[in-house]
Amino acid sequence: MLASVHNEILRERLLLPGETVVVGVSGGNDSSALLHILVSLNEQYHYGWKLHAVHLNHGFRGEEARLDALYARELCESLGVAFHLFEFDVPAYMEQTGKGGQEASRDVRYGFYLRVAKEQGAAKLALAHHADDQVETILFRLVRGTRLHGLTGMPKRRWLEEGGIELVRPLLHKTRQELEAYCRENGLAPREDSSNHSRKYKRNLLRLDVMPLLAQVNERYREHILEAAEAIRQDDELLERLAREQLQKVLIAQKQDEIVLDLEAFQKCDVALQRRMITLILGYVSKQTEWSSQHVEAVLHISGGSRPSAQLHLPGELVVNRVYGRIHFCPKGREERIHMYCYDLPIPGSIWIEESKVWVHTKQLVRFTDWKRLQENEAVFDADRLPGPLFLRNRRPGDRLALFGTASGKKLKELLIDQKVPRAWRDRLPLLAAGEEVLWVPGLRRSATAPVTEQTRRLLYVRVEFGEDWREVFS
Repeated sequence: MLASVHNEILRERLLLPGETVVVGVSGGNDSSALLHILVSLNEQYHYGWKLHAVHLNHGFRGEEARLDALYARELCESLGVAFHLFEFDVPAYMEQTGKGGQEASRDVRYGFYLRVAKEQGAAKLALAHHADDQVETILFRLVRGTRLHGLTGMPKRRWLEEGGIELVRPLLHKTRQELEAYCRENGLAPREDSSNHSRKYKRNLLRLDVMPLLAQVNERYREHILEAAEAIRQDDELLERLAREQLQKVLIAQKQDEIVLDLEAFQKCDVALQRRMITLILGYVSKQTEWSSQHVEAVLHISGGSRPSAQLHLPGELVVNRVYGRIHFCPKGREERIHMYCYDLPIPGSIWIEESKVWVHTKQLVRFTDWKRLQENEAVFDADRLPGPLFLRNRRPGDRLALFGTASGKKLKELLIDQKVPRAWRDRLPLLAAGEEVLWVPGLRRSATAPVTEQTRRLLYVRVEFGEDWREVFS
């Protein structure tokens, strides 16, 4: 046993010499074996590990739980391991949060693991999950509903969400039966958690009823499931890499909690990569760590809708919008309307429009000859034919634009829709106006007012400097 676990630790570099390691110790068979193994390896190979055992009394089993804690303390004292005992009213926490017993227990337990790890400067958290736990996890995910990644099981190592602490599982290659034999051989007398025999927990149904039946079909079912999981893991890593590469090709914009995709480019990708890209994005823009296949399918569904726009609200205050050829992932509230604004236009000069996050620059010219290079964010007017003082403002109800060759002009609202400007950006777009008349919609269209002709003697040149935020509007 010691040689096997030692080889696993070395091969995977799960623990390094001199590290401080927090060990989860429930007092049961598996965690007792893990702690004893780590202590034995530490003594035999002089690794200099500083071990800290953490035990939590969840407040579920009264005197039985107290005796578990007492056993865990005595075990640590006999092995010379620092012991950290915590008690927490998990049933009360369940009532407050609405979480189930196993989920709530895990939240609280990991919270104390991280607390001790930070206090002691630990680099690793070692847990005693073994091969039978792995098989149970894979089967449980399969019957509940999962994608390919879920069938890879628990990883041997992963970073926890906070604190820069790595969780490692040195016993994933050992069976429960092997660990029980180790405890007997080394004179350990682990505690047995009575809740492990309760069929009210669905995972227990798998362990107590389903897995024994699988053994009747094939005694080597564990081995075959784990072999399949390893093959799936390798396939999953390849697809994950392809999805990350493809995601970079369909990205329009990316911020800390916001991502915008090119819908057409996204839809050209294989649906398997689409699902993976969605999972990657959801993990990036939200603090929620796990997303179900239902969430991914919901995003996939609205991405392929026939209407010009669609919106989806997901857990964690996350909103997904499909608008005019783009898929926008952002926190709820990011797209709220901004207040009305109006600024005098300095001529000549520059002004920063905070609400729009743009600079507007103006110059007075005698002539303008570079018409072929005039960009959509630039406009030139006959300064002597402008209808009055100029302002920079956002849109207002009833705004119209007088267009060349039309008598009545066009409603600004219709223009923005035709130009596929996302709804969230329409109130931010700065307009050049004279009183109630809109002269120019930067990046889109200028009005027929004050055109430059052969009789023009003075010109007004206006340029709007759009930042990266506006890429999704004008790209």
